[in-house]
Amino acid sequence: MPLCATCDSVDILNFLLICLSQCRDKQETLSDGETYDSRLNNYEGSEVKHHGDIFEIEKSSEDCDLCEIIFQAFKRTNVQDVEVARGLQIMFRASCNKIEVCCNTDAKEGLIKLCGLDVYMDEPDVEELFRVGQIKEDNSPPILKIMEKDPASKRSFEIASRWLKNCVESHSSCRPPNEFQKPPRRLIHVGNKTQNPFLVETFPDFQHVEWLSLSYCWGGEPSMKLTNDTMNALKNGIPLTNFDATIQDAVLVTRGLGIPYIWIDALCILQDDNEWSEEASKMNEIYGGSTVTLVIASSKSVKNGFLKERDLNYIPVAYSTGLAEDHRAKLFLSPEWDDSEREYNGPWSIRGWTMQEGLLPNRLLHYTASQIIWKCCEEQRFERGVTERVEDRISETLTYSDYDDIAFGSGFLWQLPAFLRFKRFKNHLPISLDYPLMSHSDTFRLWYDLVEDYTQRRFKRITDRLTAISGLARVYGDMIRNPTYVAGLWKEDLIRGLLWHVEGTALVPKRPAGNISTFPEDFPSWSWASVGYEVVKNDLKTDNSLRALSEIENVQIDLVDLRDPFGAVKSGSVTITGPLRRLPRLYNKEWASAEASMSKLERHISEIVEKESQGSVAHKYSSPPGGYFSVLLMLGDIGLLHLLVLEATGDILNGINVYRRAGILKLWYIDPSSYASPELIATLKKMETSITARLGLHKKTRKTRMTPNAVFMEVKRGNWVKETVMIV
Repeated sequence: MPLCATCDSVDILNFLLICLSQCRDKQETLSDGETYDSRLNNYEGSEVKHHGDIFEIEKSSEDCDLCEIIFQAFKRTNVQDVEVARGLQIMFRASCNKIEVCCNTDAKEGLIKLCGLDVYMDEPDVEELFRVGQIKEDNSPPILKIMEKDPASKRSFEIASRWLKNCVESHSSCRPPNEFQKPPRRLIHVGNKTQNPFLVETFPDFQHVEWLSLSYCWGGEPSMKLTNDTMNALKNGIPLTNFDATIQDAVLVTRGLGIPYIWIDALCILQDDNEWSEEASKMNEIYGGSTVTLVIASSKSVKNGFLKERDLNYIPVAYSTGLAEDHRAKLFLSPEWDDSEREYNGPWSIRGWTMQEGLLPNRLLHYTASQIIWKCCEEQRFERGVTERVEDRISETLTYSDYDDIAFGSGFLWQLPAFLRFKRFKNHLPISLDYPLMSHSDTFRLWYDLVEDYTQRRFKRITDRLTAISGLARVYGDMIRNPTYVAGLWKEDLIRGLLWHVEGTALVPKRPAGNISTFPEDFPSWSWASVGYEVVKNDLKTDNSLRALSEIENVQIDLVDLRDPFGAVKSGSVTITGPLRRLPRLYNKEWASAEASMSKLERHISEIVEKESQGSVAHKYSSPPGGYFSVLLMLGDIGLLHLLVLEATGDILNGINVYRRAGILKLWYIDPSSYASPELIATLKKMETSITARLGLHKKTRKTRMTPNAVFMEVKRGNWVKETVMIV
């Protein structure tokens, strides 16, 4: 569709020139080690009027692509009252080297951003403009590069090859470790147009072999797998078209990158043999030693393929000034890029095995439905023309933050994306062996971050849950001086580690409450691996101030394979000594009655159980099968206590009562003098009724359950008996 007269009248070229100037000014300022504030730079023409309000945009959207983009952005907001937007002038502005569409509230709240618009040009034109303007491609460029509609095109493969070549030649930190240079047991030679792919069994004399490792979703049984029956056929070579679509596409990408071999689990590990468990323990070597790992982020089945035409939405708006006498560069607009795309939300990101496959390699090439993305230890590159460099992030951190350096404990590491965080972690740790590494929260914080991501991921066989993260655990343990790994946690940080919880709950699981553990036969109840597919959080991962009130006496792990301490477990127990208090139940339905005889702690716990049960409290909370529950004081500080809630099994082993983990409890004391003032409360209420909030553009604050001070004081002053217990 052509643009409406209003859209056509907006001088996009002028906005682009302003954005280029803003970008250059920012980059020059940062290179001088100074802070940049875009509000201090006024550019003529950086704000212009558009349609009268969103209702005019809605009417125009029937015949104008650009108005349609703006109106769809408005519909995506959580608008409480659409009439609030009536009469609010729509404005275009250049801000932070980007074009924004805003609602103008005049003096009330100024311009409120409604959506952003990205400017696109052909890659040669972008690079020429950046060269002339002395601008480098960074994490927020004013112009993006038009992407290929066909990801299997020659140009698309050239982009990926260029990224790989640049990394191999320029980034010494990205080279696979020497200890991982030995190739896997088998590889697939990718062949060429006249030679079929074929299976190769490697041997010790295989030197300097380059291979690409594939990370993808099976989504069912592959048509071709390595078995004793298919071994000879695969060695002799099989036509590319006989493989599933994803494998075909992966071979084409590998050829396009100039890499001779590819490692594919279904074709390089015998699927009808006991070989799998042995090879599973080598994933850190297979993926970590590869030249690059190819990630199929958007395909949920090996049969689907991933080199499919993309749905690109570029709206032509204007011509730029001539970059050459015989050339006029075209300008296009598109909706602002959804930043969630950077995390590759899709089938691959929710599969359990892909977690370590996406962190163990030093180089990753992601194929998403919309673009290809490069990751290595030094940078991330996006096909649309965005580059995020670690050195730039360091420069901005030192310029804008309160950190004087980026050393261990400074907080710098946690600002990086997950992949770079993991890759930079080892160099972030203190070198001195005298440093008390095990007592600092930053040592284990990254592990708890990984667990938080991992526990929501799905498996065909849930018994693989610990096995599929064993490669990461092995590498992580090596980085932090080899502490003792125990069923997904670390013994040296186990007091803190046991205090995990499922997001949104403390005591009642987000599932039918027939039993505390979803998979009792597979995992100890005290391990996060025992819960369902939920986000498991540890709110203490950043806290160094707490004092241990209990002590770990012993941890026993019965491994499936004694050769692999990071792998699957048959069972496990933690013996711990600390202040304990027995409770006859966790729920008393009379808790809300002032006449009911119970302690403040029991009343408080009953309230939590009822709220988390959402109307249907499981019988076991009021009549525990094992006879009782207990609470164990774990960590404390002035005004703060963390407790572990335990369910008795009824068993006694060597005179020690045996429990299962039931949940956690956090109690704190708040000084009345620190309560919010009436003025602050009034300000917060005013924010809730602002135009921004009513338009659905205001971020909602998270509500926190408050603990009555009386509960904290009762626990603090109570007579708690120190007891040794076993948790299984």
